[in-house]
Amino acid sequence: MNKKLLAVALATAFAAPAMAEGVQIYGAFDAGVLVRGGGKSDTRDTQTAVSSGLNGHNFIGFKMSEDLGNGLTIAGDAQFGFNLDSSDTGSTIQGSSLRTITSTIALVGDHGVLVAGKTGGARYAWIRKYDPFGGFGAARAQQGGEAYANNVIAWVTPEILPGLKGLAAYTSDLLKQDNPAAKVGSGRLYALALMYDQGPISLVANYEHLYNNGLSPALSADGNFHVITFGGSYDFGVVKVMGFYDQLTNLFNGYGVGASAPVSDKATLKVGYSRQSLQGLGADHSDCSKVGVGGTYDLSKRTRLYADYGNFTTTGKRGCTVSTNGDDVSGPVGSDGYIAYGKWAFDTGIRHSF
Repeated sequence: MNKKLLAVALATAFAAPAMAEGVQIYGAFDAGVLVRGGGKSDTRDTQTAVSSGLNGHNFIGFKMSEDLGNGLTIAGDAQFGFNLDSSDTGSTIQGSSLRTITSTIALVGDHGVLVAGKTGGARYAWIRKYDPFGGFGAARAQQGGEAYANNVIAWVTPEILPGLKGLAAYTSDLLKQDNPAAKVGSGRLYALALMYDQGPISLVANYEHLYNNGLSPALSADGNFHVITFGGSYDFGVVKVMGFYDQLTNLFNGYGVGASAPVSDKATLKVGYSRQSLQGLGADHSDCSKVGVGGTYDLSKRTRLYADYGNFTTTGKRGCTVSTNGDDVSGPVGSDGYIAYGKWAFDTGIRHSF
């Protein structure tokens, strides 16, 4: 459910006061090769394809900031994503046409940060933060897919205590939720979170209440869902350890643990393990477990090589595999215990940021 939450461009909001006035253009280009193997729907030993966005979105973005005086700053951020490896049309998050990823405007001052616009989900933001692979690639922690919310308004508090801030957010329109087969309508979402970042320690506790008039009655008779997410990390210098736990009413609960270790000023090694227990949609408490390993090598301050490997094991009537764009998908399994091609996957590529 990488997604359902609503964490509103926190990075933009926090960065705004330090930004030079004016407009900044930024973005990233990412392309690589994805190799998948195992599963029931393809008799070949492996399937190889050129892909893009395996280490992060391909996008072009615009930031603006202006000092309004009296301690107030206005800041805006908009990111428009695209696929680098194809020119197919499409309007979804992973479609190939130019599409809005996020677009927000924020008012920053002694009150904290007030944000409005379209944002990524809070739960998704926390899982990405405490996943050593950042929520992308064949090795990433299981999350259920990205989610974005329209019509968001949110407040990030000033520091309550040193390092501690709060988040309150609301949306009347979820653009996409983790399981579109079960949730087909737009719905209201309330989110509350506490965030702590001080020195080597980072922690978050997040709660969300979702009401959706398109929810399957089998999952929620009254249309109410509750999301709980916890995450944390500790940076020892030689290695950074991290983990998260999240739960969605009547659908699943899961957790992930991982670590990243800089082995030089340019190279970083990563390892992670995640497990997701699926409960709804005929899953009968099936489990998907995933082990991931990988690393990055910085050719320069803005250009990076990357490589990742992920492997699934499944139990029960439902399983997980890696799709053609590197996302994780789940569904009913066949006699071999996998739903499609992609029991394991390897990706490698290059990413340039500007």
